[in-house]
Amino acid sequence: MIASEAATVGTTDSANGAGPVVRVEGVRKSFGTNLVLDGVDLTVAAGDALVIIGRSGSGKSTLLRCINLLEPIDDGRILLEGDEITRKGVDVSRVRQRIGMVFQQFNLFPHLTAIDNVTLAARKIRKLSREQAERRARELLKTVGLEEKAEQHPHQLSGGQQQRVAIARALMMEPHVMLFDEVTSALDPELVGEVLIVMRDLARTGMTMLVVTHEMQFAREVGDRLVFMDEGRIVEEGVPADVLDNPSDERTRRFLRRTLQLPESLEELTVNEEGVEE
Repeated sequence: MIASEAATVGTTDSANGAGPVVRVEGVRKSFGTNLVLDGVDLTVAAGDALVIIGRSGSGKSTLLRCINLLEPIDDGRILLEGDEITRKGVDVSRVRQRIGMVFQQFNLFPHLTAIDNVTLAARKIRKLSREQAERRARELLKTVGLEEKAEQHPHQLSGGQQQRVAIARALMMEPHVMLFDEVTSALDPELVGEVLIVMRDLARTGMTMLVVTHEMQFAREVGDRLVFMDEGRIVEEGVPADVLDNPSDERTRRFLRRTLQLPESLEELTVNEEGVEE
């Protein structure tokens, strides 16, 4: 389980009351003639876990990619801690150091050990010494239950373990906000819980998070706010339990009727190198 000392990873000026960490204003994005984001407005306060749900193609992943500047927007603007990061001339590399992102695919380097995967960017970009980087990396691998797997290569790890290494790698850059894009969708069902538990514990440290997921039990238990997107627009948002139990829009109700629920609570679970432990 992520230790309480890890709370410092989510500390920012915004966390001290200076304003929202992420603000999305009127963002539009098209791919050719396909309008993917249609005037999205969104605010994420410091320390909040915002969960985004919706059917495939609704614009959820594109929204995260725009926030991380992996996709340019066509209109509107995005602010990170009050700084407009979509303005011309922005230092994209510096912005991305403040935004951690974990993808559906693990994207680990197969020829590197877990600890080398975690430390590589910090040594190359943040210029940490190997000793400094490895000390911090071992702390992070411990927080995700993989302290004993530091010297193993990705092919020696399960999918859930690889995804936990990817989370540790993102945290290594000491981001101010974390983006999770369907991080459990490529996992075998029995491995989903161990990744969700790590994300749950990270949220409890006060890390600001935007999470695209189909895991409704995670949204209910961990999310501070829930957003339902459809056809590039935010259709409904609110407290997760309210949206999930009493959706006001028919599109939300239709989506939820088709969505599988996790059969058990995450509350009493922890995670170690072998996976979920009750």
